[in-house]
Amino acid sequence: MFPDILCVLLFSTVHIASSLELQLGMPNVCADQEMSMMAARQPCVQAFSRMIKVWKQGCTNHRWCAGYERRTSYYTVYRQVYSADLRTVYKCCPGWTQEGEEMGCLHRVCGVNTCFNGGQCAKTEDRMCQCPLGFKGTQCQYDVNECEVEDGGCEESCCNTIGSYYCKCPEGSRLGPDGKACRDVNECEEVNGGCQQTCVNTKGSFHCECREGFRMHSDGRTCIAVNSCSILNGGCEHKCVDTGNNNYKCDCRKNYQLKRDGRHCELRDPCEHRNGGCSQLCLSQHGRVHCSCRPGFTLSGDGENCEDIDECRSGRAECSHGCVNMLGSFSCVCHQGFELGADGKQCYRIEMEIVNSCEKNNGGCSHHCEHTTNGPSCSCNHGYQLDRHRKTCVDSDECVSGESCCRHLCRNHPGGYECSCRAGHRLSPDGCGCDDIDECQAETSGCEQNCVNTLGTYECFCELGFRLDQDQHSCVALYGRELEEEGDEDAEEDERPDVHTLPDLLFRNAPQLLRYTAALRSRHGGDGGDGETEYEIQRERRGELRLDSSIVCLDGSFGEECSVSCDDCVHGKCSDGRDGCECSAGWTGIVCNKTCPQGTYGQACDSLCRCQNGGSCDPLTGKCVCPPGVQGLLCEDGCPRGYFGRHCRKKCNCPNNGHCNRMYGGCLCSPGLYGRFCHLPCPRWTHGAGCSKECDCVQEHSAGCDPKTGSCFCKAAYHGPRCEKECELGSFGAGCEQPCVCPGGGSCDPGTGECSRRCPAGLHGDTCQLACRSKSYGEGCRLTCDCGDAPCDAVTGRCICPAGKTGHSCQEDCPDGFWGLKCQSPCPKCENRGSCNKHTGVCDCQPGFTGKLCQNECPPGVHGPGCSMRCSCPSDATCDPLTGRCICPPGKRGHDCATSCESGYWGQECLSKCRCEGTSLHCDPVTGQCACEAGFTGDHCEKKCMNGSYGPACVQQCQCHNGAQCDHVSGACTCPPGHAGTYCEKMCPDSFYGLDCGQMCECRNGARCHHITGGCLCTAGWAGPHCTLACPTGMFGQNCSKPCRCPGEREQCHPVTGKCSCLPGYYGARCELRCPAGTFGPSCKSRCSCINGGRCDSSTGICYCLPGFIGADCSSSCPSGYYGKDCGKLCSCGDGGQCHSADGTCICAPGRMGQSCQQACPRGRYGLQCRNACSCHNGGRCDPGDGTCQCGLGWTGARCDTACSHGKYGLDCAQECQCLNNGTCDRFTGTCTCAAGFYGHACQHECPPGFFGVNCAHVCDCETWHTCDHVTGRCVCPPGHYGPQCQRPMLQQTPGPLNLSGSLRKRRAGCKNT
Repeated sequence: MFPDILCVLLFSTVHIASSLELQLGMPNVCADQEMSMMAARQPCVQAFSRMIKVWKQGCTNHRWCAGYERRTSYYTVYRQVYSADLRTVYKCCPGWTQEGEEMGCLHRVCGVNTCFNGGQCAKTEDRMCQCPLGFKGTQCQYDVNECEVEDGGCEESCCNTIGSYYCKCPEGSRLGPDGKACRDVNECEEVNGGCQQTCVNTKGSFHCECREGFRMHSDGRTCIAVNSCSILNGGCEHKCVDTGNNNYKCDCRKNYQLKRDGRHCELRDPCEHRNGGCSQLCLSQHGRVHCSCRPGFTLSGDGENCEDIDECRSGRAECSHGCVNMLGSFSCVCHQGFELGADGKQCYRIEMEIVNSCEKNNGGCSHHCEHTTNGPSCSCNHGYQLDRHRKTCVDSDECVSGESCCRHLCRNHPGGYECSCRAGHRLSPDGCGCDDIDECQAETSGCEQNCVNTLGTYECFCELGFRLDQDQHSCVALYGRELEEEGDEDAEEDERPDVHTLPDLLFRNAPQLLRYTAALRSRHGGDGGDGETEYEIQRERRGELRLDSSIVCLDGSFGEECSVSCDDCVHGKCSDGRDGCECSAGWTGIVCNKTCPQGTYGQACDSLCRCQNGGSCDPLTGKCVCPPGVQGLLCEDGCPRGYFGRHCRKKCNCPNNGHCNRMYGGCLCSPGLYGRFCHLPCPRWTHGAGCSKECDCVQEHSAGCDPKTGSCFCKAAYHGPRCEKECELGSFGAGCEQPCVCPGGGSCDPGTGECSRRCPAGLHGDTCQLACRSKSYGEGCRLTCDCGDAPCDAVTGRCICPAGKTGHSCQEDCPDGFWGLKCQSPCPKCENRGSCNKHTGVCDCQPGFTGKLCQNECPPGVHGPGCSMRCSCPSDATCDPLTGRCICPPGKRGHDCATSCESGYWGQECLSKCRCEGTSLHCDPVTGQCACEAGFTGDHCEKKCMNGSYGPACVQQCQCHNGAQCDHVSGACTCPPGHAGTYCEKMCPDSFYGLDCGQMCECRNGARCHHITGGCLCTAGWAGPHCTLACPTGMFGQNCSKPCRCPGEREQCHPVTGKCSCLPGYYGARCELRCPAGTFGPSCKSRCSCINGGRCDSSTGICYCLPGFIGADCSSSCPSGYYGKDCGKLCSCGDGGQCHSADGTCICAPGRMGQSCQQACPRGRYGLQCRNACSCHNGGRCDPGDGTCQCGLGWTGARCDTACSHGKYGLDCAQECQCLNNGTCDRFTGTCTCAAGFYGHACQHECPPGFFGVNCAHVCDCETWHTCDHVTGRCVCPPGHYGPQCQRPMLQQTPGPLNLSGSLRKRRAGCKNT
């Protein structure tokens, strides 16, 4: 058997690379997994055994003999083995390719089906596909929405489509020629827009308008005549008046007037206008005036004026003695020795009357009554006098009569008078005279330095070196220097002016009276003669002040001349003894009309002010009012007027001795002054501090106001706090302070004081020739009677009361039970609540009653007071006998039942509310039945007029034709499609149809369209929806319904008449000949225009182009990318191939081949159509375009016929070998083939111990622990051994034959991988 076989498997890896290594990171390079089959020769050492014949010793007799031994032989065989190799390779990403030696894949791969939607492969490198308009994307796969950018340029709406877009306009406009702008459609150009009268075009729409006198119907197109008064009488109750210009107004019948709503009428009261022409009483009945008169008068013949009734002459007076007739009344008089009784008619002897005449009503006297035999005797209080009737006491004006003792001014009071003085004077102790006021001594002048008193006034003057300032009170240094220096403050401390003190008061240069009072209180009086002298002087001074006389007033009067009473107290109340006024706090004077004097305040002004530094105190509370620059509760924080500084010793340099700032001396103006130095008086009409207040004066009556206090300066003829009052009678001048000085106490002009002539009582006029008019009396008739409507005595002013009136001013009726003059007659007993007439004494019956004593009710037909008024009710109404109010039948109302119920009400008293809907006008005022607005019907007007009727009560019949709808209100017709006109009686005009004839027909070739549907009625020879199709072959006539009768197939009949003729493209007697080439049409009279081999249709002349040409005359070649018939086919030539315009054959670029140029040239071919054979050897690839060789592994040169030189390998032998130790490099793969004894990828390692030879594939065959040469495998024996395997120890050699049997040792055969 064979021994074990030792096989050694050798691997040889072949690495195949592309022309240029692609690496990750290069443009458009992608990683991919690639599987390759690796082929290798596997050597295997095999062994076989055989028996051989050998000679050997040891045979019999020690001879050589032939024998057989087993011998083993070895041989090497090789077998081909394959293995799968999975490795990562780098290729161009899909859609990209590498050309030449580019660093990456820079060219797109574009095939026939790469670009969509008509896209073409791009010639440029930045894009794969060249997209047509409307598409985008790398393969033109996305639609472009042109509307996203500025609405595609559309003016209105933009609509996107696949590959394109279009613009759209709103209703009422159409697209312009550019396909983007919108143009307004003038609807009024077509059938006037459907408007009956005026059509107004607007942008995007239109509207209809009506001429003057018409209004628009609800359909917006029809106009209805407008006559306001003709529709429901314009809403007027009586008359409707047309005023033109479509305006109207309501008017009423005679004796009626319009209500405030301007539509309804009410009965006019004629008595409201000038009392109906009546002189006294006016009564309106049924719009007519009835005049009547007051008691004591009767109606004159004219029916308007009243005449006095002479009761004395007619006997109605019934006076017992005598009768005196009066206007509207009468008065009974008695003979001497008799007096009139209480009834005013009977006379009684005086002796028989025991009654004190003063006991009743004080005898008629105003003040005092004394009974005498001739009746009461009246007298008056002091200051009053009896009037001419000797009953009433009137005030006696002492100021006018000259009885007063006043020296200057006199003011009359009821029961007395009061004297007063002009400015600068005070009333003397006697109450009549006036004494001059010494303003200088009283320190009221305000002079800064010196003062000189004059009669009624005073004058300031200054010391040497000073002059008067503008205010005529202050002094200004002539040389502008200060009188005192600041450094002299301490020296001046003792130089105080002469000061007299009283408790709580400080005075400088005190007046004599205060000096005297201060002396009495002085505690420094001495003993001895000087004291006695001083005492006598004081007694003398006290004597100057003593008033010994006294006046005692009576009857509750007091004051000087007992001229005032408690009623005159202004700011106070009367004392318990009624002998004076107890003034409220802050007030003083006899009648409490004066504020407390300066320096005092409180109750009775007996509290002294404690304000310092020129402060004034409130007269009521005593609160200090500090001047400018001073403050504190008592104005203690500041300096006196005119001083400043820490010790108030520096003098202010302010004009008018004004206040200044305590610290710096800056001027603080006093009230009434302003300016930097307070040297300017306040402007006119201003006053107060800083001139900040306006004068509260009537400017027409005043000349300004006081700049300090604001008191008004009144012009002549006016007075009052605001100069608002005119001068009273008897005074004149500014402030009315001057009394009139006229003879006899006459009046004068209030402005100038010029006296007017004084007439006696009861007369007036320039010569006192005229008697006083009614309601005036007295001297010059200047006084007005207070008698109401009654006359008064022209001399005394006493009221002459008419019958039935009494009282001081005749304002009172006679007391119950009496009537007539002076209310002396007793009344009869009236029934049914009748009242006694105070004038005539007859019974004034309540309405509804009559008779002398009102005992009877009014008969039917009359009513009211005295049953004197006839009922104004109509025959169907009843009259209330008391009020005359008509009790109206249902549906009527008003005082005369002449007014119908207001809108919305009906029935008795018009109290029921109508239940009609909002579409009703009103309801029947009697039955409540609804009167519907035009167009509505039903019990509550809830239904519209049924079809065929319209208008009020739906009684008018519609006149609409052709099935038109009728408006239930106006009857206007709403036409159905296809009709127009006021009554829809007209069909749409030609070329229009539909609703309102507003749509235009689209029929052609003279066809008419149906007026309703718009369907075209084609003329003979035409067919189709719009009559645009000629009759088909063999048919003619209306609707192409008749068959042709032409015998030949090439004959045609006329589409209208059916007349036979040759079809276009044929000619001849029987139309048997086709038109010669180049001609076409009827009778072959037209010349063809086809070129480039185009064939002309003999009938129509249309050119049928050869493949590759297009155009009306076949003059244009197919555009790039298209070919064939009508250029309708899309070329599919890729990679730069051009398409033949006729058959679409691809003319490929150099290096490409195939039907669509989709294939590269096969290996070994290049150039156009791959016609050229490559000259590259040894597996070199040639460029399919220009044939340039791209050598493969291990070869180089122009034709790749040169093997790589030593040390080079790879593509085009471009790489350097890395083999060491005499290793050889494979020129294809660069794999090192190591010399014997070496291994590794670069042969850098020696064989490991125990191995040798090529690829270290052999195992050393040496004894144990003995090594062999790594190259040859020869065993390196250690000393003492020898032999091929060092198996022998070195021994003494013995001759003899060589024994080879031991040289062979059995070895285990087998395969071992190296």
